[in-house]
Amino acid sequence: MKETVRELGPAAGSGIGAYVLGYVFTYVLSGPAVEESSLNQIVEAVGDGGVAWKLVGWVFYNAHGVTTTIDIDIPFLGGTEVLNYIAQGDALSPVLYVLPPALLIAAGLFGARMADATDVGDALRTGGAVTAGYLPLAIAGAFLFTVAVDSSSGGPTLVPAIGLAGLVYPLVFGSIGGAIGATLANSGR
Repeated sequence: MKETVRELGPAAGSGIGAYVLGYVFTYVLSGPAVEESSLNQIVEAVGDGGVAWKLVGWVFYNAHGVTTTIDIDIPFLGGTEVLNYIAQGDALSPVLYVLPPALLIAAGLFGARMADATDVGDALRTGGAVTAGYLPLAIAGAFLFTVAVDSSSGGPTLVPAIGLAGLVYPLVFGSIGGAIGATLANSGR
């Protein structure tokens, strides 16, 4: 298979779709709990209202295994805390951990099927091309989902947000989806 933009474009586009759908599904599954959370209430009370969508972004990155880093700059009370709200809270379902892999596998499968990849090696490369769409959004999201109040801030931990959520997840799970797509194409012959 000759790799061209036309052949890899659907995989990159499906990476964009996987990221967007992952955030939307995370919002649907965790939005009400996040809006009622004490953290949301505190941030809105201090003056940065309407941040629940950013806090859902934290949960979305937590679903990738990326922690949230909160830096509180208050004398004698402040400090840095690293959290994973899914792992540490009872209000959020562990099912959220399944969303990114499932969507990325589907994206890789779609990309491989659109490129008519029947060779597993080609399908792995095509599935890995999901990263081309997912990585830029993972980088942008790491900054977009940052909440700053006065000199305190919180958001996805930057290096894992880029390395784990932006690179490792789409490469691994997109490639798995691509391999599944090639296997299905070969079994249909």
